[in-house]
Amino acid sequence: MPRISNIYLPLIISILFSACQKVISVQLNSSSPVYMIEGVITDLPGTCKVSITQTKDFSGDNTFPGVSGAVVTVENNGVVTPLAETGTGVYSTNAINGTPGSTYNLKVSLNGVVYTASSTMPQPVGLNSIYVSKELLGNKNYITIVYSDPAGIKNYYRKVQYVNGHKEKTLFVSDDEFQDGLTIRDQLDFSNDTDDPARDIHPGDTVRVDMFCIDSTVHKYWSSLQQNGTGSGGSASPANPTSNIQGGCLGYFSAETIRSKTLVVPKS
Repeated sequence: MPRISNIYLPLIISILFSACQKVISVQLNSSSPVYMIEGVITDLPGTCKVSITQTKDFSGDNTFPGVSGAVVTVENNGVVTPLAETGTGVYSTNAINGTPGSTYNLKVSLNGVVYTASSTMPQPVGLNSIYVSKELLGNKNYITIVYSDPAGIKNYYRKVQYVNGHKEKTLFVSDDEFQDGLTIRDQLDFSNDTDDPARDIHPGDTVRVDMFCIDSTVHKYWSSLQQNGTGSGGSASPANPTSNIQGGCLGYFSAETIRSKTLVVPKS
């Protein structure tokens, strides 16, 4: 008899447990498509470009189609420059060379709605050097960048890292709140995302770092995007990043300076 009890006890527990289970159906609400406008002007020649895409419903795939038919202009000092559609949803011009200290005004007219934004290009901050550093525990390689923050000026930065031509996904956004006027050393830490070709740095790899000086409104956009991506900010669910574009769309418009450096990771 004890042997029979031992055989059937797990079966009885399983039946009782399954009787307590309840199927929960999660309803995902549909949402209307929203335009995404991403506009950039840098202090390099021929780098004025605006891309317009449209979001999809939650159940849709992860591709966002370009939106044609918009009228896009950029104004600076009373001069209005139209941007031609050079690809599906991509609008650009070579007639604007960004100048630090200048303010640029974007206007996008699309399906009867006007979207506007303004951005002032900061003064550039140079990259002094970049080098390979290792984590304290382990052998993982990182890139450290060195730059001198100008004293007495509020500065906002964004850095982008490329490993063998692949753009690394991590957002590097910072300001000089506690480092005004100092020589700054930033280690570009990044996550080992298995979907990212640049998930690690090895000897012989070619690494490029672009450092952008951005204005405060664009910094707010990238900071809120960074917080949503890392789950910080105390919010249980991510929110849309803070856009500097008026009219009811997603995205940003940035007049920014860019400085770059490249190195080949040396062998140990």
